[in-house]
Amino acid sequence: MNCYSIVKQTATHADTLAAIGAADMFRHLEPRIVELEDRFEIRFPRGLKSSDVDAVDPGFSYLLRPGKRPPNLPPERTIEIPPAGRGADGDPDRMYRILSRMKAYAGPNKIVMQFARLSRAEWSRRIWDCAGGGRRFVPSSPLVQLFNPQSAMGYALLKPNGTRRRDKTKDAWGNSFLEWLRYRGYFEGAAGWFTAGDLRLYCPIPAQIPFDELAAAAASLRAVRLGGSAVKMDCRAVLGLTRILIERGRPYRRPAESIRGIWVTHYKDMGQAHTVMATQQLALPDWFGLGSDRQEALWLRTIEEHEMVVRRLTDTHSDEFALLKQYRRTFQARREDSIREFVTFLAEYGQVLFRLRTQDQWTLSQFKLETVTPILGRDAGLRGWLHSRGFRAVSAAIRASTLGAQALRNQGRLDFREVRYGWLADIRRTGPVGREALLKQHRGVYRGVQCGDRTQTLSGNPRAENPGQRVGRVSTPDGRSTWGPGARRPARRPGGVYSLPRRSRAPEMEAERIMTA
Repeated sequence: MNCYSIVKQTATHADTLAAIGAADMFRHLEPRIVELEDRFEIRFPRGLKSSDVDAVDPGFSYLLRPGKRPPNLPPERTIEIPPAGRGADGDPDRMYRILSRMKAYAGPNKIVMQFARLSRAEWSRRIWDCAGGGRRFVPSSPLVQLFNPQSAMGYALLKPNGTRRRDKTKDAWGNSFLEWLRYRGYFEGAAGWFTAGDLRLYCPIPAQIPFDELAAAAASLRAVRLGGSAVKMDCRAVLGLTRILIERGRPYRRPAESIRGIWVTHYKDMGQAHTVMATQQLALPDWFGLGSDRQEALWLRTIEEHEMVVRRLTDTHSDEFALLKQYRRTFQARREDSIREFVTFLAEYGQVLFRLRTQDQWTLSQFKLETVTPILGRDAGLRGWLHSRGFRAVSAAIRASTLGAQALRNQGRLDFREVRYGWLADIRRTGPVGREALLKQHRGVYRGVQCGDRTQTLSGNPRAENPGQRVGRVSTPDGRSTWGPGARRPARRPGGVYSLPRRSRAPEMEAERIMTA
């Protein structure tokens, strides 16, 4: 046979770990992992032979416990790690450190001990027999939640009898060979970080990828320094893995074609042990095509921009934490749903950004049109709006009169008009009947939109004798309000339109060319 199948049995990361472990067992054959609807297939360039398992070892080392007597094993088969918290984030012992802290070392240690006791011929025979469907590998290993989250579930026993601390009923259902594959997959294809005592475990879900490439990507992901809340870690893990696949994977291949997503499992610290609290899938971004060096550079710029935004959002602020949760919702497999959630995120992010800059807080960065436009352009409905000349004029006017005005004020350039907020909300409230009258009242913006000109008229009626004179609101004797000396205004153009600085369309045109390439 030139294919080995792992049936999806648990709908958790346990199935993915088993597939990665099976590919790791035959890694010398350069296998490829392919996901199908009900199973994973590990495909080989040739048919398997019994001699292919002669060089297979356990795949990991025996974890020595502090204060415990070491077993009679060769030094190369054992590993001792320093106490938790003393290692670097990128050290090779990261997964052993998690194994120790989760108290999940009994099963892997038993496999190493059996390997030392059995002869090489007997070990190889058992592996080949189990690869063909047999079940007699080694004595049953204890099931733990780290490798199989379903082992945390109950099994229909009465509560007084089913909640004993050392109850081993569930272990009888385990398959020792399948559990061994999951152990191997854990060390080769998973990554994890602790946050506030809880474990966040990440397992890439292969779509169609060579095993060596997947293992290299997982190793690079483990070297990423993540921190903050679980939501921020999720977002950065997905973006980090996407960047790794683009930079180190096969050229001109979209990340989602190699790894379609990540299993995220949260283990809550309950004091004496950890237990599974949640598990979910996050899809890798599939923003736009990746068929040229220019598109690859656009991918990397987009990822860098998103990573900067995610890093600067503060977890302890409720409104910014809500933005992180909304951004995580964009990692969906269906492109339409993903873009819809991204539009919602942009709308909410713009409000928070505008409010913070009003308070002279400039930590959050602004998204660029050259990176946002190609993403939104993948939606057929939004593509028409993005190509509309009037829509672009309105959006440019709004952007220049809000964020642009804030930027000018922050730079000390006060030669801009004050902004009257809520005008668009007034348009929505007036309905179709009053909308035309309101637009005629603000005929400057109306003319600018009709002509596609990047101009803007804001509220107020400056009555300056000379263009650019400082004017402001003053009260007249009869109680009316008019304009007088105050703030500086720009020169007026014919038709009552006050022009704003024209912005180059080079980034937009570049994004449009890339999007249509």
